[in-house]
Amino acid sequence: MADENPTGRGSAVALNIPADQARFLRSVFQMARDGIKDELAKYPKQLQEPARLCREEAAYGRLLAALDELVIVPDGDVRAVLADLAKIIDAENEHARVVAEHEALHDLLAQVEGSRRAA
Repeated sequence: MADENPTGRGSAVALNIPADQARFLRSVFQMARDGIKDELAKYPKQLQEPARLCREEAAYGRLLAALDELVIVPDGDVRAVLADLAKIIDAENEHARVVAEHEALHDLLAQVEGSRRAA
């Protein structure tokens, strides 16, 4: 099958990423990979799991390449770094709070707008 990876690592996923999202993702992936490289270079003896960090660094490299090629064969490491990164960004941006505030305001607006139409 054309979408199967011949190395047996899984199916390739074609990506459709708008340019503005690609710029954002490239910046985030590059910063994350650079941070990992920095840790590996500066603190090799203090790291508890250097092998995991090496796998994460490689996963970010594959993600960066995927932004250029618009195709990736996702593996467990790629999925893990994406999930971790999403959690980190959501926490830093207080995503849960923002969603709750958005829902509260829009629910109230819908009620107010509904009452205006009923009057």
